[in-house]
Amino acid sequence: MTRLVVALSLLGALFAGAPQDSPTPAQARLLEIDAVPLDHRGNVLTDLRHDEVEVWIEHYRVPIETFIAITPGDERARRSIVLLLDDITVHPSNAARVRDVARRFVQKLEPGDQMAIIGLDGDASRSTDDRAALLRSVDAYNPGATAPMRPDELSSHVLTTFTSISRQIAESPARRRTIVAIGAGWLFDTPVPPPSVGRDVRQEWTEAVRAMALANVTLYVIDPGGVGGSRVSGGENGFARETGGYSFSNTNDMDRAAERVMREAVSYYILRVADPPMFRKEVLRGVEVRILRRGATIRAARYLPGPAR
Repeated sequence: MTRLVVALSLLGALFAGAPQDSPTPAQARLLEIDAVPLDHRGNVLTDLRHDEVEVWIEHYRVPIETFIAITPGDERARRSIVLLLDDITVHPSNAARVRDVARRFVQKLEPGDQMAIIGLDGDASRSTDDRAALLRSVDAYNPGATAPMRPDELSSHVLTTFTSISRQIAESPARRRTIVAIGAGWLFDTPVPPPSVGRDVRQEWTEAVRAMALANVTLYVIDPGGVGGSRVSGGENGFARETGGYSFSNTNDMDRAAERVMREAVSYYILRVADPPMFRKEVLRGVEVRILRRGATIRAARYLPGPAR
């Protein structure tokens, strides 16, 4: 795993290009939540009103202090994207599918975006907007070169990778930060094995969720196996959903999946709420964003980070 540590250190150095704004005392008392409202067809709603949304923290409703709509072209719609390619469990016969999905994301980059590509086994590209360089990294993707790992070791490795990437991408000057994990849905979207399989990795799960919440990172999972090619159904119930993201499994429409991910990264709402006193000492606090419009749904992270440790 030394290669992974080196690669993530490189990734972090390359994302840390611009200074971040220091929060004012007033800002420090506010919590920010990114939310993506969707109509019944899965299209992002662009006309959501303040009074159609509620935020609940640990079963207590808290008032929304600031309600900001982000739209394409907005300065805050710049994206930092990490493509995390599964080169450990994907069979070499499916390598072309993974490359195809990754290329679709590279081709959808817009001016101001930054992207890095990293293999689960540790190889990483530079964070860049250079499509040609990114496509060369995609072409170099080579699965199946890693020795088999026990399920609990593999789960721990995946969760630690999410944690490390989130801590590094937090240095990015972009407002919207996204990890797109391309590979086995059962690995990325259900990274905690049953209790009967090896050791308990709940600590790694907690660290990953907390790091992603602190960095405001959204995870999307894309299983390139196609219809009938995944063990899990994906959607609204896995690890990606905990971060406000989504898992695409058992689908052949990879271009639509890529389009949805990229669109949701430039069309969303920022909800700022006062930090309530309830459960402040907890490592993670549950948060629920509710939408009151009939027929609509809303996705946001399900946890807020507790105090620094």
